[in-house]
Amino acid sequence: MTISRSLMRRPGRVATVGATLGMLLITGACGKKGGSNADSVAAAAPPPAAAADTSARAITVADVAVGKHIGADKKVTDESGDFAPKDSVYASVHTTGSGTATVAARWTFQDGQVVDERSQSISPTGDAYTEFHIAKPSGWPKGKYTLHVMLNGTEATTKDFTVK
Repeated sequence: MTISRSLMRRPGRVATVGATLGMLLITGACGKKGGSNADSVAAAAPPPAAAADTSARAITVADVAVGKHIGADKKVTDESGDFAPKDSVYASVHTTGSGTATVAARWTFQDGQVVDERSQSISPTGDAYTEFHIAKPSGWPKGKYTLHVMLNGTEATTKDFTVK
């Protein structure tokens, strides 16, 4: 093997060229017959889309509707923000995603007093609707109310309504 004069004047360059050639020889020798080393590494690693797919399926609150009636599908049939004192108030919480979660509804009066609070465990595999309601046969005090919807103990959204 003959080393050129320009490489002789730069000993660091000779070491770099030698190390590169050595790495190429080692890489070629380590691969399995009939396939490349990159193929076996790619087969062993899980696809990156699997991790993204799992996080995209987490349960979230998409929407909340409040109204005077609810259908068999647990969706509000006549959405409203105004109620009479003797009306029942229904809420439909629309969630998306898959897994297990606890959805809670906390109904409060304008002074912060909790009127009612309920929770339900859900295990959806996509879009789901959870129904909550409050009723008071003697009549609700007139004023502003807020529905606080919580998902696993954390407030996800609120919905205001009025009793006139």
